[in-house]
Amino acid sequence: MPLSPGSPLPPLPRPVTGVFVTNVMWTACPGYYALVWLDAEPTHNGTDFEFVDALPPTCPHPDEPLPAVFRQYFAQGVRETLEARGRGRSPYATRIVLRDAVWDEVNSNPWSFEVAARHAAREILDCVWEERGPRRAGRNAKPDRPVPPMPSARA
Repeated sequence: MPLSPGSPLPPLPRPVTGVFVTNVMWTACPGYYALVWLDAEPTHNGTDFEFVDALPPTCPHPDEPLPAVFRQYFAQGVRETLEARGRGRSPYATRIVLRDAVWDEVNSNPWSFEVAARHAAREILDCVWEERGPRRAGRNAKPDRPVPPMPSARA
């Protein structure tokens, strides 16, 4: 039964933790480069979508914080994809927690992170609907390989 526009969304049925998304393409000019680790959690505070930046103070590559515009486009991409998969409104009230990210001074751009976000949102919903854990997702991702550790965990 579809929800009416003003009714609250059901929360995400379960947390999906350890999502890793890659958007890497070196053949374009400029290329695309975004690596992102995130968690998705149910939200019960009445909002359809919440984005939390839980990045470490610095991302070790290239040892500077992730630019705010990249975070903004990532959040926008997740929200828009959830809404598209829910036919105009997210299927669940979801809280996205950005845990870590890697970017490149030359090949990263807002579009790199927006595309990575779209892959992340699809992976989160697929995990919930298929009742499975997350796999590597995104461009050039190899789903059968393990998720690499976050850079902040290696530092």
